[in-house]
Amino acid sequence: MGKASRKKQHRRGSSASPPGVAADDPRTLGEQALERLMRSNTPGKLSLAGAYAWGYVALGFAQQEGSDPGWHQEIDPLDALFLGAAWPQEFHDEFQFANLRDAWLRLLQGTTHGKGIERFVHEAVSASQDLGMPVDEGALMLALAGRLEAAGLDQRRLPRRLLPSEALREHRAARGPSLDLSFPEPRVDSKEQVKKFWKESHTYGTPQAILRDGLARLQDFGFQVKKESVALLPALYAALLAKPGEPVEEMGPQAYAWALSIDEDSVLAPVLDILLVAPELGMSVSKTLRHLLAVPAFTQPIPSEALLWTSSPGLALPRLAFELGIPEVTTREGTITPDLLDWAGMHTRMRLSAAAVDPEEMDDASVAADATEESDEGWDERRDAVRDAVLRKLRKKPVEVSFPHGPPDRPVERVWNADGSSQVRFSNESSQGQELQKGLKRQLKAFKEKFGRDPGPDDPVFFDPDADEPVPLTKEHFDNMMLDMAEHAADIGVDPAFLHAWREVGYVVTTENREMFTTAEVLAFSRAVARHQQATA
Repeated sequence: MGKASRKKQHRRGSSASPPGVAADDPRTLGEQALERLMRSNTPGKLSLAGAYAWGYVALGFAQQEGSDPGWHQEIDPLDALFLGAAWPQEFHDEFQFANLRDAWLRLLQGTTHGKGIERFVHEAVSASQDLGMPVDEGALMLALAGRLEAAGLDQRRLPRRLLPSEALREHRAARGPSLDLSFPEPRVDSKEQVKKFWKESHTYGTPQAILRDGLARLQDFGFQVKKESVALLPALYAALLAKPGEPVEEMGPQAYAWALSIDEDSVLAPVLDILLVAPELGMSVSKTLRHLLAVPAFTQPIPSEALLWTSSPGLALPRLAFELGIPEVTTREGTITPDLLDWAGMHTRMRLSAAAVDPEEMDDASVAADATEESDEGWDERRDAVRDAVLRKLRKKPVEVSFPHGPPDRPVERVWNADGSSQVRFSNESSQGQELQKGLKRQLKAFKEKFGRDPGPDDPVFFDPDADEPVPLTKEHFDNMMLDMAEHAADIGVDPAFLHAWREVGYVVTTENREMFTTAEVLAFSRAVARHQQATA
């Protein structure tokens, strides 16, 4: 940072309070704390509070200079802390930023600084609740700086070995797996096993079954999935996490980002590493499958940590908050509860994808960036090589906007939009559609009986029956209703575990609506059911 930037920084930190603003106003306290933290912390010698201050100011300067990428709009306090700890490291995109953030947070777990991160999360959520602002609101993020010193988060400096520039330099999330990856020796009958892979169905919920499903989807689009190993990773991702409304041309980069988000200690990591390295080595699909079939995790249930999208800003803080027992986190997009983590990840991913620059324009922009920015010993080179290879392969097929939703006469259908929103459609001829019509008529009648008028365009159809004014049904009311139903479920021949699982994940999967959900959502629901069944056995 140059002298001019430091002067701007100083002016920002020491600016006088606006007329009419009290000296103990959260904004004033935040500005004063930023000034102190910027003076007492320097790059390489940072406390958690100091890292947050550097990250907050870096965001402000990028915005003022017009150099901030679109994903900066999604950043929350925990993202800002990592941004400051990693400064002056620049990130290729939101995916690399979020994956390195999560890898760094995992490295801090079990250390004194890991406890500091937990305190930081508590302070951020507490500030949000006290001030009545979303946790990622700019004014809240400024006010938070004033609370971190009192929380003791400026008392201990991060050792250099735990700073992102050192701790993540050789990390899998930064560089991907080594090209010298040791592949497992194929089984003696591997060729026969590969033939069975293409011809037979496999145990549901395993990487083997999910990959086969994803390859069938890509094949329906005309991709030569048996010829190019570069299609394997996008196929696995598409069948597991992708919504029908997600553009196919985004599958490559998102699949790569998802693969690198998985902890290197995960049992799934060896499977993903093979899928990442095989295209770079020019390995055929058949040979790649032979190696995959030698990895035990390939034919075992996919681990739960792979079922969530985490490779975007704004997703780590709620996740950590829930692990600490905090029941909800309010963001600008709404209040997130544990059952909405999947929704939050999907919505953020699709929203950023919809707002991104056209992929054809990204190539020129990437070349220009590479020509002007210094590289830290090839920090991104191999990652970009695979990403670009995936994009080139997928672009050989004309872009489709979504996977097929099935026959038009399907009784229940969920249609996803590019921004992550969706609509559920019921055929009026189906039993579900007819029941829905009757249910809506009952709700309209109940609304009129409760409030003495017909509902208006802004009134909720499903309203809180205990409220004096028409307000949406609260999560608390829904949870209580589900618990009450679960207590009496056995009396009507319903397994209570299904209702507890519905309450936990926020949706219910049935035979009729199963195709409305991704494989990850179905697995999350079925595992919740199994967990509650075991708890009551």
